Amino acid sequence: MGSESSALKSYTLEAPPFTLPSGLAVYPAALQDGKCASVFVYKRENKDKVNKAAKHLKTLRHPCLLRFLSCTVEADGIHLVTERVQPLGVALEALSPAEVCAGIYDVLLALVFLHDRGHLTHNNVCLSSVFVSEDGHWKLGGMETVCAVPQATPEFLRSIQSVRDPASVPPEETSPGFTTLPASHGHARDAYSFGMLVERVLTVLSEQVSAGALPSFRQTLRPALLNPSPQGRPALRTLLSHDFFRNDFLEIVNFLQSLTLKSEEEKAEFFKFLLDRVSGLSEELIASRLVPLLLNQLVFAEPVAVKSFLPHLLGPKQAPAQGEAPRLLSPALFRSRVVPVLLRLFEVHEEHVRVVLLSHLEAYAGHLPREQLRTVVLPQVLLGLRDTSDSIVAITLHSLAVLVSLLGPEVVVGGERTKIFKRTAPSFTKTVDLSPEGDHFTQPVKFPLNGISDVKSTSGDTDSFPGPDEWPDWGEPGEPGDRAGSTQAGPTKAPRPSEEETWGDAGLHSGPEEPALAGEATLLQPCPPQKPELTQRGDHPSLAGPPKTLSHDRRPKLPSELGLGEEFTIHVKQQPARDPELDWFADMTPDIKPSAALVLPELTAQMVAPSKATASPVVFSSKFAAAATVEVPAEGWGEGELGWDDSSW
Repeated sequence: MGSESSALKSYTLEAPPFTLPSGLAVYPAALQDGKCASVFVYKRENKDKVNKAAKHLKTLRHPCLLRFLSCTVEADGIHLVTERVQPLGVALEALSPAEVCAGIYDVLLALVFLHDRGHLTHNNVCLSSVFVSEDGHWKLGGMETVCAVPQATPEFLRSIQSVRDPASVPPEETSPGFTTLPASHGHARDAYSFGMLVERVLTVLSEQVSAGALPSFRQTLRPALLNPSPQGRPALRTLLSHDFFRNDFLEIVNFLQSLTLKSEEEKAEFFKFLLDRVSGLSEELIASRLVPLLLNQLVFAEPVAVKSFLPHLLGPKQAPAQGEAPRLLSPALFRSRVVPVLLRLFEVHEEHVRVVLLSHLEAYAGHLPREQLRTVVLPQVLLGLRDTSDSIVAITLHSLAVLVSLLGPEVVVGGERTKIFKRTAPSFTKTVDLSPEGDHFTQPVKFPLNGISDVKSTSGDTDSFPGPDEWPDWGEPGEPGDRAGSTQAGPTKAPRPSEEETWGDAGLHSGPEEPALAGEATLLQPCPPQKPELTQRGDHPSLAGPPKTLSHDRRPKLPSELGLGEEFTIHVKQQPARDPELDWFADMTPDIKPSAALVLPELTAQMVAPSKATASPVVFSSKFAAAATVEVPAEGWGEGELGWDDSSW
């Protein structure tokens, strides 16, 4: 037995222990690597029994049999170390009817394995020899009473009488003529004990089990398994197909445990309707029993499962959103049951597993502990950047963006960061800083499209563009109604019909039409709206005279009618000609002529004084340059030509 402890160097017992009816103490323990275990402490005088139990546990491997880890001799007795379990009598009250039904099926499978594959008989099937593992499975223990069918003699059964449960002893063993059972009926003793065990645990079941299946199963137990004659008890394998074991939970568990034996058509059909079958189960049952079977490499390799079912499991329940898959587990159950499984899956370096995990990272990353997210998930995700698969690299980059929002860019990217890009937008009047540090980030700002303001905007938009009264006044004093010589550049607002223009039967109307001015540009630009002037009829706008019709050529163009760049054309409006009689300075208008010294010979014939009717600008040749001019020295003033006496004025 000393060599059997080589796999386990040390473990720590935890209190308090569970005490079985036979007096055996079962301690919960923690192994050196952090895994959980259970330690059965036997007395030293039971060395032979412990050796037999350890031998059977090591050689008989089945999912429904107690899993052996180690056996050591200590100062307080002999320690048999197994997987972490607890006695069925302790856990029975907390189990659901579906779990009880599945547990009975587990014990049945274990007995069928012993009878058909090992040709062994257990001889002590009772409540104290059945244990419940961490994943919810029922495990058959008490292997110190196991023997081959021919070895189950009356002498052997009497030697283990102190260990056996009196309720599991069949009635034929009390008869005087009891002899060893033939090999064809070697199962009879365990069949009777199994029937007594089921009778004790059926009291936990409720209406969740099919109403027709439970009475039918009871009728099978009493006349068959509890038959006083050993020859009348059927083999236990005949019960595997009973309707009592046909429920959604048990069928799902059995299918997932034998997934590798199923065809592609069977797996596609199973995962296609799995969500409907699982939705009828309790959340606790899904989290404790189905999550370990569903979150593994085999299920992640099934395309139908990845598309139809896993999105409902890889994330906790939350407020329903449009187009989002409903979830199966609450946040508390998701963190306690699903998160540990996901963290272990991140250590699996299989492409299809990593793709599924990263595809749904945004759904569950926020529920992972920050420390594990930084030390476990982030290093594993960064490995994908160096993979040769383009799909892995692409989905890894997307996942890093999710981790930045949870861990911060300093943790994900690393190194010191500097502000390189500034969030700004162009404007023709001012520049607005949209970076988070700017004061205008929280202020709503409307930007013009191509420099043209929206004609439908209200007066609240005047803070972005200058209003009609903000343009520089170049006119002469005394003329408030006309801004003579004003220059307008940049985007302008079109006049509102409610203020300056009205629509009548004849079309768009405006104020009094002005005559065409000499020198006015041919391309009209809508000017800033002017305040309506009141006529002599009164001071109220409603008393003003009817507006005159504005011709199509004279009306201001709307922004939608302007050509590309027309809104930036500079227009200069000249003063109209004054009456010479009223102009006191008309006779003092200088007659400026070009100097002969500054005009080139070839330009003399081309220079024609423009008439007032055409008012076309003077066109100079491209040869007009300072290098081509001929400088003529000025003669200056002669002596005595200027008189500075008072009589000259």
